[in-house]
Amino acid sequence: SLGFHWPAPSSRSAMEEEDHLLSRQQQAVLDSTKIKVNMENERYLRGHPELKSMLSVFVHEVLEHKPTNVLRFAGEFFTRDDLYALVKTRNEELQSLER
Repeated sequence: SLGFHWPAPSSRSAMEEEDHLLSRQQQAVLDSTKIKVNMENERYLRGHPELKSMLSVFVHEVLEHKPTNVLRFAGEFFTRDDLYALVKTRNEELQSLER
């Protein structure tokens, strides 16, 4: 076994399932909210280009070092005292490789 188990079949009746569906109005509000949040997130990311650089360097470091505990590696990476300098230097190196 690969450790994956299919979910058990639902014992809910069709009527109970319908009670958990969203009304058209609720779905419209949810869709509108999702669009609004995505737009706000996009504006934030565009206003903070350093995030793209930082995440790019982080992913490059993960792929270079291939840590067994990625969560610990991330914690150590993002709390480094020299994070600003590391991101600036590594980002410049990565950009020069792309040219």
